[in-house]
Amino acid sequence: MQPRVLIGLGAVALGLAAYAIAVMPGPGPAPRRPAAAVAPDAAPGARAVGDDPERRVTDALQRVLLPPPEPELRLPPAAARRAAEESFETMMQTLESLGDAGKRVPRARREQLYRNTNDAFAALSATLDAEHSAEDRQALEDANIRMKAMLTELGVRVPKRPPQQPE
Repeated sequence: MQPRVLIGLGAVALGLAAYAIAVMPGPGPAPRRPAAAVAPDAAPGARAVGDDPERRVTDALQRVLLPPPEPELRLPPAAARRAAEESFETMMQTLESLGDAGKRVPRARREQLYRNTNDAFAALSATLDAEHSAEDRQALEDANIRMKAMLTELGVRVPKRPPQQPE
């Protein structure tokens, strides 16, 4: 590995360790543990399982390093593909109806159309298996050509400035 990468990884590890130590509960009166926390056959003066400072640091680091559990919001692959195809088709119909109207679309609306169309295409391309399926590859190419043609017809381009956050 290059030295820059190693230094960067070391800095990240050091930052995570500092964060873990910062969020760890500080010294204070230890909560009373029931006597059952120490094994009955343990030697006199043995610590309870939860009192080990190394274990507390390890647990804190593990909580920091692991992402929080995600709720199961993912659709099954067939349902996700259907939803992505419907979303893309809806966006294309919106663009076509605006093109058929023949009116100039305001800049703010063009930027919104670009973001929404781009998101719909990204979702579609994420659900299609263009790498292994010739049909999916062709469908993705057709969708891309169709999307670019409609965006060009409406004068929709990549926004030059980042989108404004709603207040």
